[in-house]
Order: sequence, then C-alpha cells, then structure tokens
Amino acid sequence: MKKHKGMLLTSLLLTMALVTGCGSKEVQPVAIQEGVDKCAVCNMQVSDDHNATQIITKDGKSLKFDDIGDLFVWTKEHGTENVEVQFVRDYHSKEWMYLDQATFAYDKDFKTPMSYGVYSFKDKESAEAFVKEQGKGKVMTQADLTSHSWERNKSEMHHSKDGMKSGHGDQGSSGHGDQGSSGH
Repeated sequence: MKKHKGMLLTSLLLTMALVTGCGSKEVQPVAIQEGVDKCAVCNMQVSDDHNATQIITKDGKSLKFDDIGDLFVWTKEHGTENVEVQFVRDYHSKEWMYLDQATFAYDKDFKTPMSYGVYSFKDKESAEAFVKEQGKGKVMTQADLTSHSWERNKSEMHHSKDGMKSGHGDQGSSGHGDQGSSGH
C-alpha cells in the first residue's frame, strides 16, 4: 500500500512538472468575435477570415486588426517593444500562425479590407502558387513587409451604403485616412 502511494505521489509530481514545464507558456491567439471585435487602428469590425491579424502584448492584451496593413501601421506608430507575438492567418485555411513564420503575397489589386493587398500563407510554396495562379503579385518575407511602403489602393477602398467613405477612408488627423503619396 505504501509503495502504491509513493508511486502515485511520484506520478503526480512528474505530471505537475510536465504541465508547468519550464514556467513558460506558449502565447496563443485569441478567437475573433465577429460583431464585437474592432480593429485597433481603424475601429472597423474584424471579420473571422483570412485577413484578420493579431498582436498579443507582453501584458497579455490582444489587439486585433482587420488587415495586415493595419498591424504594420500600429507597430510603426507604437513600436514592438511591448509586443509578445504577432499572428496572421493562412489565406487558404484561416489557421493562425506566427507572423515571422509566414510568407506573403502582395499586389496592389489583391482585395483586402483596408486595400493594402497583402495575403499571408503558411509557406513559400503556397504563396508562390497563389501568385502564379493569379498571374500577378510578388512573394514577400516578413523583412520585406517591414520595409514595405504600406500604401493603400485608393481605387479598391470600400465605401458605405450612403456613399460616404467608411472607417477606411479619409479621416483627417487620425493617422489612418487618405494621406496622399506619403501614405502608409
């Protein structure tokens, strides 16, 4: 009986050690809540689709974006010192992945919520196949995106039903509207 209790205690301690690991817990993306979540840059609703991106800050806060361009606009303004991890979604599967492990396809005519024209892919082969299939675009890395101009395709920008530009349009001093050639 004592031997059984000793084995049980050892087993329990081993299980606890495995569960707690080295004290580090892998940061996970937070699920998109359509109709609730709003983009941290443009305040538009974030759809649960392949364009959604996300930053988890070092204090555990989730910042969600409706377009990868907004994620880069935010990091340009706020820096990455307080960013724990950045997530993007695979164009085909919508699976979350780390931004630094993804490959991207860009063309000014690719349709995205904020008209930045960048899609994320789980690997280089998928991005290359997409560009080939579309007959346009270029494959990019995270380093390429960091130095990308982030200009929006104004002819692709969305308009609301009443003809006024939605939250994606000219917003004056908000830092996220039409800004001419200086753009994002």
